[in-house]
Formats: sequence, structure tokens, C-alpha cells
Amino acid sequence: MYEGKIIKFYRERAGLTQEELGRDICSATHISKIELGQTHFSKDITELLAKRLNISMHEEIRTFKAIQQKLEKWHESIIMQQEEEADSLAAELEESELIYISDYNNLYKLLKARFLLSKENDPGTLKIIKKLQNQKLSPYESGLLYHIWGIYYIRKQEYLKAINALKSINSHTYQNTDYYYHLAISYYFNNTDLLAYSYAEKALHYFKSSNNFLRVIDTETLLLVIQNKHVQSNFTARLKKYESLIKSCELCHTVTRKAIVLHNLANDYFRMEDYQLAATLFKDAMKIKKVKSKKYLNSLEGYIQACIKGNLLTKDELVKLSKEGLAVSEELKELLYSYLFTLLLYKLQEKQEQYYSYLEEQALPFFRNYGHVYSVNVYEKELFFYYDKTNQLDKAVQLAHHMLSNQH
Repeated sequence: MYEGKIIKFYRERAGLTQEELGRDICSATHISKIELGQTHFSKDITELLAKRLNISMHEEIRTFKAIQQKLEKWHESIIMQQEEEADSLAAELEESELIYISDYNNLYKLLKARFLLSKENDPGTLKIIKKLQNQKLSPYESGLLYHIWGIYYIRKQEYLKAINALKSINSHTYQNTDYYYHLAISYYFNNTDLLAYSYAEKALHYFKSSNNFLRVIDTETLLLVIQNKHVQSNFTARLKKYESLIKSCELCHTVTRKAIVLHNLANDYFRMEDYQLAATLFKDAMKIKKVKSKKYLNSLEGYIQACIKGNLLTKDELVKLSKEGLAVSEELKELLYSYLFTLLLYKLQEKQEQYYSYLEEQALPFFRNYGHVYSVNVYEKELFFYYDKTNQLDKAVQLAHHMLSNQH
């Protein structure tokens, strides 16, 4: 079974014809049948062919059989976010030439795509999954492909597309239920909190049962954010949950997650109109995050908004920060933040006409097209009040109908 594929691979790599390889051993026709798996063959013949190819058939078969086990281990390390092990296995598999002739070639490519996503190499991921889109895949591989598309769309903040991809997964043939977490994230940002909470609970059960402590932190953070949007719980109790999550982050030595928890706590204080503390926490989150990153821009935008609401910085300071945010957004080609920082600049510079024109004609259409539900809700309300204030009643009525239709 394995011998034929191995012989063909090394014969072609050596630049030998079937006749040249088989000279004084067996016929070219017999080698062709061995390579195609169409005939029985003696161990002596395969050993002679292996010797001529300068390989150990025993070692090559052992390597071939280990591919599946190594791929499973790689996938698990990616899910568990065990970066060192994932990096090590990626390097080992990259050097394994036999993987490309194995039955696991497509699975390897899919896992490589997910690995590249974890390294924020979105172009590399997209190149792979586009090529695999029209390939004949096993049911499990098809589920993994949909999962990777979902994660890719989440990274691009295209949450409607993410939901469509993830909901295409057949849970009977693809039982890797960490995709529930990505569904929860997608539904949360699409403002569908009941489904978000339900899938987050399922994901939490899976991560706890597999002792995936880092992903438990992620999921508990998400659940807390969802709860805080709708439940008027005692803030002291909520604060204890945040403090517990921060302590968990510190115990697991994961500063990136600590930054996320700080950011979410800042949002909580912002909703309670404690802008001073919100700004402080946004700034604490920014100190941990990489400056030229989408996550940093998210906290920077929150920090500027808190400072505006709380009158904590001068207009010149706020303009400077907004320009810095816009410059980083454009450098990273992060369109969402380019729109958000541009809106901030128009508002801070009191360019009212340009602000509302830009909001109506460019920013809102972008937020709607790409499923940025939170931004849509915020800025549609703002635009509605502007239309009402400026007696643009037809536009106000039209926008009101649009807003109401999206609530049902």
C-alpha cells in the first residue's frame, strides 16, 4: 500500500524512468503496477528497489504511517494554543516530503492554513483555502475548511460571512467543537446575544472537558461581556468576575488575554458613565498590546471616546491621538478603524457638514455591508437625530423604517 507511493516519489525525485529503476530487478510494467498498487510484490523486490533509490523502506514506511498521528497532534496544539509545540510540529511536517503523496495532503494544507491564521498571516491562509475550495475533500476536511473560513472572516470582522461559513459545518462529520466558540463570537458581534450565549456555553463545556485553560479564559470573558450587556447585575459581583479572569490570565502568563479583559472592563465602566476609570483601563490595555495591531486600535478608539465624554484631554491632544490611530489603521489596511478615526477627526475638528456627509455616504454603508452591527446601531441613531434636528424629515423617516426592520 505505502511501498508503491514511496517508490514512485523517490524514483521521480531521482529522475529515473521505470525501466531504469527496474533494470536487472523487474520489468517496467511490474514497477508501474507496484506504484499504482495493482499487483502483489515480494519484499525482496521492494528492498532491491529501495537500495537502488538509496532509501530504507522500513524507515520510509514508519515515517509515512506517523503522518496522521503527527497531524492530529499538530491540530490539537493549534486548538490548545500551545505555540511552541505547534511551531515545532509545523517545522517537522514542512520537512516531511512524503506528506504530499499521502492521503493526508489536503488535511495538511488545511491545518497549515489554520496555523498561519494563528500567526496572523491572513494572505497565506487565503491563498491555501482558495485553492482547496474546489478540491474533492472528505466530510471532515470540508468541515475544517468551513471552520477556517469562519475564523478568517472573524479576523476580517465580517461577521455575517463568518456565521454563514460556520453554520455550513456538519457537526456529525466534523466534531471539533471549538468552532462553537467562533460561532459565539460571530453571533455576539452580530448582536444576536441569545445564540452567542448558547454557543459560548457549549464551547466552555468542550474547553473544560479538554483542560484547555487558555480557551476557558476566552470563553468566560465572552460570556461575561454578553451578560453585562443585558443583565443589570450587581457591579460588585461583575467586578469579582473580572478580577478572577485577570488573576487567571496572570497565572497562565497570557498578557494578551489580560489586555482583552481590561478592555472589556473599561467598556463596562464606560456604559456606567465612569469615563475617568474607563479611560484609565483602556490605557492599561493599550500598554500591553502591540501598537501596530487591530487590538491596539480598538482600545485606542475606546480611550479617545472616554476622554471626549469625560472631557479628560484637550482637543489638540485628542486630534493628535486620532491622527495617530488613522495612520496606523491605514498602514495596516484596517478599514473599520480608518472609518472610525476619520469620523472622530471630523467631529473633533467640528467639521459637521463633512462629518455627516462622510457618515451617510461612506462609513454607514461600510458598517452595514460588513456586518459591524455595533457601529451600525450607534451611528444610525446619531444620523437619525441629525436628520430630525435639520428638518430632513424624509431621510429621518426612511432611516427609522430601516432601523425598525433590522430589529425584527
